[in-house]
Amino acid sequence: MLQSRMFTTAFRFFAGMAIFALLAAFVLGVTSQSGGLMDRVIGPLTLGWKGGIGNHFGYTFFVSLFAVAAGLAGVLVAFRDADPEAEAQVVHTESVPLTRAPSGSNYLPSLAAFSAILMMIGMGTRSSGLTLGALAVIIATAFIWTLRTWAERATGDDTVNAELYHRFVDPLRTPVVAIVSIAVVAIGLSRVLLAVSKTGSVIVFGVASLLFFGVATLLALRPKSGRSVATVLVVIGAIAVIAAGIAGAVAGEREIEHHDPAHEGASVSTAVPGIADRT
Repeated sequence: MLQSRMFTTAFRFFAGMAIFALLAAFVLGVTSQSGGLMDRVIGPLTLGWKGGIGNHFGYTFFVSLFAVAAGLAGVLVAFRDADPEAEAQVVHTESVPLTRAPSGSNYLPSLAAFSAILMMIGMGTRSSGLTLGALAVIIATAFIWTLRTWAERATGDDTVNAELYHRFVDPLRTPVVAIVSIAVVAIGLSRVLLAVSKTGSVIVFGVASLLFFGVATLLALRPKSGRSVATVLVVIGAIAVIAAGIAGAVAGEREIEHHDPAHEGASVSTAVPGIADRT
C-alpha cells in the first residue's frame, strides 16, 4: 500500500509527519503529568476534555502540527502533488499554464529545521527564552519562505522576480537578522560567562576575540570567496555559540559571593565603641 501510486510522495511525507506529531503529543501528555495511568491516558486522548494533558505548550504544539500536516497531506493527495493533469481536471481546463521552477540556493528550510530543534531543546530544558526565541524565528522563516515562493513564480523573468523579492524582504531582513544575531551572541555568551569562573571568562573573551579577528582576516585576504566562506563561517559560529549557551544553561550559574557594604560598615562601627570602652 505504501508503494501504491494512489498515495503520492508528498502525501506520504506529510501523513507520516502527522502521525508522528499525534504520537508525540500523546506521549508528551502521558509522561509530563502525575497521577494514575488511566487518568494520564484519557486526558491526551480527549484533547484535555476528560483529564489533564501535562505540558500544555508542548501538547498544543504537536496537536497543531498534526492538524497542519494532515491538512497539507489531504490537499497534496487531492491535487496529486501539483500534477498538471490533475490540476487541469479540477479547474476544468485543457491544460495548466507552465510555471518556472525555483532557482538558487535556499537556506530557509535548514534554518526552520534548526529553529525547531532549538525549540524542542528549550521545551525540554524548560527555558522559556530559548523556546520563544526559536518560535519567533520559525514564524519569521515561514513568512520569508512564503514570500520567496510567491516571488519566484510572480513573472516569467528571473530578474524581475528577484527584484520583487528583495523589494519586500530587504527592509525587514536587515533589522531582523541584526536583532536575532545580537540576541543569540549576547544570550549564548552570557550563559557561558555565568557558568565558568573568573579566569574562564577571560579565556572565553580571548578565544572569541581571536576567532573574530581570524575570520575577518581570512575574508579580507580572500575577497572573491567572501560570500560563500562568510555563510559557512556564520553558520558554524551560530551553532558553536548556541551549543555553548545550552551547555552553560545546563551547567547552571556558578556561586557568586555578594558583599554587603552596609553590613561591613555596621561591623566596623560596632567595633569602635568596644575599643573605646576598653581604653
